[in-house]
Amino acid sequence: MNEDSTAESISVTPELLRRYDRPGPRYTSYPTAPVWREDFGDAEYRQALAEAASRPGEPLSVYIHIPFCQERCAFCGCNVIISKKEGVADIYLQHVQKELEMASRALGERRTVRQLHWGGGTPTFLHLDQIQDLFEAIRSRFTIAPDAEIALEMDPRVTTHEQVQLLRSLGFNRVSMGVQDLDPEVQCEIHRFQNEEQTRRLFGWCRDAGFSGINMDLIYGLPGQKPERWSETLDKVIDIGPDRLAVYSYAYLPDKLHNQRHIETGKLPSADMKATLLTNARARFTQAGYRAIGMDHFAKPHDELALAMDQRRLRRNFMGYTVVPATDMLGIGTSAIGEIGGCYAQNEKKLSRYYEALSQDRFATACGCVLTIDDRIRSWVIREIMCNFFLDHSELVSRFGVSYDEYFAEEEKTLAALYDDGFVVREDNALRVLPLGQIFVRNIAMVFDAYLKKSQAKQQFSRTV
Repeated sequence: MNEDSTAESISVTPELLRRYDRPGPRYTSYPTAPVWREDFGDAEYRQALAEAASRPGEPLSVYIHIPFCQERCAFCGCNVIISKKEGVADIYLQHVQKELEMASRALGERRTVRQLHWGGGTPTFLHLDQIQDLFEAIRSRFTIAPDAEIALEMDPRVTTHEQVQLLRSLGFNRVSMGVQDLDPEVQCEIHRFQNEEQTRRLFGWCRDAGFSGINMDLIYGLPGQKPERWSETLDKVIDIGPDRLAVYSYAYLPDKLHNQRHIETGKLPSADMKATLLTNARARFTQAGYRAIGMDHFAKPHDELALAMDQRRLRRNFMGYTVVPATDMLGIGTSAIGEIGGCYAQNEKKLSRYYEALSQDRFATACGCVLTIDDRIRSWVIREIMCNFFLDHSELVSRFGVSYDEYFAEEEKTLAALYDDGFVVREDNALRVLPLGQIFVRNIAMVFDAYLKKSQAKQQFSRTV
C-alpha cells in the first residue's frame, strides 16, 4: 500500500520528540558494531570465507573503501585520510590488491559479483590510471555479472569529466554525489564549499555518460540550517532532477569524531527545528513525485527502489538500500565491513595496522561477530521494518519456524505505546509501519534489539530524528 500521499500532512509534535528523539542505532547491521568482538580476527574471518565458499553458485557483493580526501569536512563521520598528493594512494592500492587476491583464493570457485561499490573518503581522489588498475584488479579475480550494479561515490568539487567518462566505460552504472546543503552559510560552518554550478555540472556529465539511478545526499541538522534556506536547497535539487535522494540526519558525535569539535554547538538546530527540516524535505520531495524509501531515501516512481518497496523486496546492506541482494558481502580496504559466512567483520581502521597484517599474509580483521540464530531472526525482522515498513508474520514462520506472537511477546508489550501513537498497526497477520512511524522507524526497530539493555546501553549513537 502506497502511503506517500499522506506524507505532506505528517506532524511531529514536541511531545513526540521529547519521548522518542534519543540516541539509537541506524541498523546498517544487527547486531550493531559496538557489540562486535575484538577477538574476531584472521582465523575467524578465514573460517567465515570458507563457509561462504561452500556455496559457489551464489553471487557476492563487494565494497572497496577508498579513504582519501583532499580536505576534511567539519561534519564528516567517515574514516578518511587527508592528503593532496596524487601518489599517496599507490601503496594503499597495492595492499588492496593483495587483500583482493587473498579473499578470492579463500572463496574458491565463488567469484560472481552482482553488486560492486567504491566508497570513501573520495573514490575520485584516484587519478585515471589508478582507477583503471583497481578495476582491472577486481575484474581479474572476480566475474562481474552482466546485470551487476556497479556504483561509486563522487565529490562534485574534485571529480573531472575524464573520470566520469572512464568510469562509465569500465561499466560503472550508478553514482551517488554528496551535496549536504547548497546554502553558503551552512557550507561555511561545515567547512565544505560546493556551489550549485559544480553540482549541476557533475550531474550533467553523469547523465550524458549514461549513468542511471543518480543519487544525491543531503543532510539535515547541520549548523546554521534554517527552514527558508533549506527550502531553497530542496527546490534547487528537485530542479536538477536526480533519480534518488538520501536525506540523512546529522550525527553530531564530537567525543568520537574530533573534527566535529570545530562545529559551534550554539548553531545546531534544536530538536523541533531539526524535525521541521526533515518533514519539509519529505513534503517537498513527495509533492515533486518522489516516493519515500526506507528511513531516509526517496526515489522517482519508476526507479527500481520504489518498485521493489511496492513488492516488499527492498533490501539493505552496508552499501545502502538495494534490489540486488547477495547472501555475502566482501569488505575490502581499511575500515571496510563485510557480511560473510554468517558473520560480520571489519578491517583495521589505522593504515599502518592494515598494511602490517597484509604484509604478513594475514587478513586485517580488527573485530567482528558470529551471528546466533536469535541474531539472524532479529536481523531479518529489523531489516523488514527498516526497508519495507512491513513485517509478515507468516514469512517469519517459513524462514525461521517461529511464531511472532510467541517469540516477540515481550516486544509486543513495548510496542503498545507505538500503536497508540500511530507509528504501527497490526493487520492480517502482519505489522505495518504507518507514515508517522516512518519518521521514527529507528525507534520501532530498537524494540527488537536484544542488546540495547546490555552492553550497548552506554554506547553513543546519533539521535533517531
